[in-house]
Amino acid sequence: MKCTVKILLLLSVGLSVLSCGRLSKEAKQIAGDYIIPEVSQTEPVMELKRDATCVLRAIKPGVLTYAVEGDWNVENDSLIISLDTSTVSYVGDSALIGEIPVRSARRIVEHNDFNLQLESDGVIYYYKRIK
Repeated sequence: MKCTVKILLLLSVGLSVLSCGRLSKEAKQIAGDYIIPEVSQTEPVMELKRDATCVLRAIKPGVLTYAVEGDWNVENDSLIISLDTSTVSYVGDSALIGEIPVRSARRIVEHNDFNLQLESDGVIYYYKRIK
């Protein structure tokens, strides 16, 4: 009985170490929750979690907010996100959701403990880290 408990404990610890190891070194530096202050001061538009999962939100204040779960990492100089569209949850008019990209890549322009700047198609997006 004790042996089984020890094996399960070791397996559990091993799996948690493996799941944390999935993120690249730079990804671990940018993991956190991010807002776009002009859109929302409290509701994150990106939750980049340390277990390599994420939640992305689109927010149109007073009209629609939707969230999609997925996986993320940093490869070379880009934030790579793969979304699972079957996880969409929303509040508001769902007819406004439109097509959700399953995979996206945005070049990381700059990051520090407080901000993240991403570039996509020549446009730079500024995100503020809230945790």
